Amino acid sequence: MFNYHNLNDVEFEELCKDVMERKLSASLRLFSRGRDGGIDLTDNTYTHNIIVQVKHYIRSKYSNLRTSLRNEVEKVRMWHPNQYFVCCGMELTDGNIREIYEMFLDFMPTDKNVVTLNEIDEFLQNPENTDIVRKHHKLWLYSSNILSEVYNQNIFIDCETLFCDIDEDSRFFVPTKIYEQCVELLDNNGLLMITGGPGVGKTITSKMLVLYYATQGYRVRYTTNGDINDIKKSLSSEKETKEIVLLDDCLGQHYFNMKQTQENELLSLIKYVKLSNNKKLILNSRITIFNEAKERSIDFNIFFQQKKIRIYTINMDDITPLEKAKIFYNHLKFKNIPSDYYNSIKENKHYLKIVQHKNYTPRIIEHVTYEHNYLKETPTLYFNYIFDTLANPNDIWKNEFEQRLLDIDRAFLSTLYSLTDTNVEHDIFKKCFYKRLSRMKNIDFTIDNWSLVLSRLNQSIINIIDLKGKKHIGVINPSVNDYLKIVFMNNSLELDEVRNSICYFAQFERCYSKEELPHIYHQYIVSEKINEIEFFSVDQKNYFITAQICKNGIINVNYSEIITDYLNNSYCYNYSTVNWLTHFEIINSLLSDELYSFYSINQFINKQDNIKNLMCNLNLDELIFTINLLNDFFKIKKMNFYWFKLICKELMEDTIIDYIENIDTSDYCDNYDIGELIRENTKRYWFRGDEEDDIDKDSAVSDLEKKISADIEKEIQEKLSSLEENIINILTLPESYSLNTIGIENAIDSYLKDTDYDDYDRYSSSEVFITEIEAIFER
Repeated sequence: MFNYHNLNDVEFEELCKDVMERKLSASLRLFSRGRDGGIDLTDNTYTHNIIVQVKHYIRSKYSNLRTSLRNEVEKVRMWHPNQYFVCCGMELTDGNIREIYEMFLDFMPTDKNVVTLNEIDEFLQNPENTDIVRKHHKLWLYSSNILSEVYNQNIFIDCETLFCDIDEDSRFFVPTKIYEQCVELLDNNGLLMITGGPGVGKTITSKMLVLYYATQGYRVRYTTNGDINDIKKSLSSEKETKEIVLLDDCLGQHYFNMKQTQENELLSLIKYVKLSNNKKLILNSRITIFNEAKERSIDFNIFFQQKKIRIYTINMDDITPLEKAKIFYNHLKFKNIPSDYYNSIKENKHYLKIVQHKNYTPRIIEHVTYEHNYLKETPTLYFNYIFDTLANPNDIWKNEFEQRLLDIDRAFLSTLYSLTDTNVEHDIFKKCFYKRLSRMKNIDFTIDNWSLVLSRLNQSIINIIDLKGKKHIGVINPSVNDYLKIVFMNNSLELDEVRNSICYFAQFERCYSKEELPHIYHQYIVSEKINEIEFFSVDQKNYFITAQICKNGIINVNYSEIITDYLNNSYCYNYSTVNWLTHFEIINSLLSDELYSFYSINQFINKQDNIKNLMCNLNLDELIFTINLLNDFFKIKKMNFYWFKLICKELMEDTIIDYIENIDTSDYCDNYDIGELIRENTKRYWFRGDEEDDIDKDSAVSDLEKKISADIEKEIQEKLSSLEENIINILTLPESYSLNTIGIENAIDSYLKDTDYDDYDRYSSSEVFITEIEAIFER
């Protein structure tokens, strides 16, 4: 049996409406109790030929249901329907059914007009009615047990932060027409970009889409940290493995520190998924940031202009007032808003003004229904509070921050913003907060300020989540960061306080502009205060300090050990920044006379093991560049190391093979006209008067593989051409090699199934009968 206990009364009524419409082959409408004396569903507002009374009563006793139905008898006689049905949210005995039937004998031809929960479930279990189940997401969501699997790393990979509040999210979610269209688009195309303004529901829509596909056997991969290249590498190369990737706020929260190649990495992932039948990709981004990315990257803009990925913009104007009402009601219902507060919304049908307000967004509704927010208002003023918040949405966090938080709470949030846009490890944040606290006056240090602030702000402004066994802390939603950014950058005194208490490296990039950073970095290196700063890793620290030393020509014997450690362990450490010297610039600088002599680089460079270790684990481009740097240096210094050439030969040959084996052939497919290739490998013949095509797919794959192999061989030769001839001559290149043809096969398959499409027919809001909204709230 499906799990019906998570349906509220409105959701159960809608389920019964869909069930009875199909059973009776009639269209039914939902009405409020106050307007028509108790009718839930009817086929005609004037004749009332059919009336369906829905009784939720899922967690109630039969005696309560019986009392309620007895009160309906006279009302039913007044309306005098041809047929009267009772749909019950409970299991009934034969005696119960007979008793209800006898109450309404004049309007029920048989006792089949009493529809029990068992009969509803039996109807929904019929495969012919799976579309109804799918429409009511809580049925399949809870019945699939997928929520109990969200921490199963075989299904949900790195999704802890995504699903930390999924039980709560699933209660509030309403499957709008927008959601249904997104499912259809993903089913047909596999790629979807969801854009929209702040707080319109991009993330929760994406979450529910991911959960739906998880129930269909897809493994889920998720990231918000910009590691797009790692996501692509982690996808299974098995064609039959079904996987869906969600890049939440893929251009937004991390946009400030994106690599210049980020859009290209994103395009590479998109193209890979597009060519894979069993891979799907959901991206979401604020529309302003999405437009900014298109301006920044020509290739990115062209890709979307050519409609190679479907873009869906969530516009609150496309969400009907009825859907907005359901979202609002779910928050009121599942957050157990007290009846006196609820009555303030029902009074004079105030709920209509809320759901029809031009500034309505789910995020504002979420905010005004939190207990810690509404309890600050008296019940009679609750509607006024909601309406004022809708009228001034930008003041949501302004009032909270300025009027309702303590000084120490504000310092806590400033410190959090100085560290991250998403979440940060508990221990790192705690250390930074205490450093900030040490500079504040009138603070009682005899109490546990950290725990007290956490307790006050948790679930109101911040969230505490478990990520791979470690506590992480972040703001409750992105709108908090939007406000903190304004406060942070406009309040110079507070910004100075945070700057003076920096103890974690990530704070620099968030507390200073790009123009200010070089001077600040120089100061910290010269003063050696950099040693007081904690880094993400030793490799990051080694890279940063060595880069600054080389950039500014700093001579300081205390940094000698760091430079040696950099050469031994941190060379080509990947850190996405455009403000530091590249690793190749660093090596070039260290080989210059002054730094070479002062930091005794000769002691490192003259040892065979050191050079081999330096060049190990580099990719092909990095290795070629490093070989050229060292080779030029040895020539200038007239140092003839035979062992250097032997190391180059060994590493180059291994790296070339590794390069070939890891090539994604799908990246090359766009260079060719797949349609022409298919036509060249298609035989046309007549069969019983009809013209038919016989496509030799294997030959098409083979032909494309040969073309791409030639491209790769040419590409490698071009890369090697920058090496000295005496090194090229000692290399033994593979005579032949086999490519991974999965990307090629996917490209062929994608072409064969692909069809051109125009802009998706956007759901446009038609007039919604006010009575349907009244039916939700007037109960």
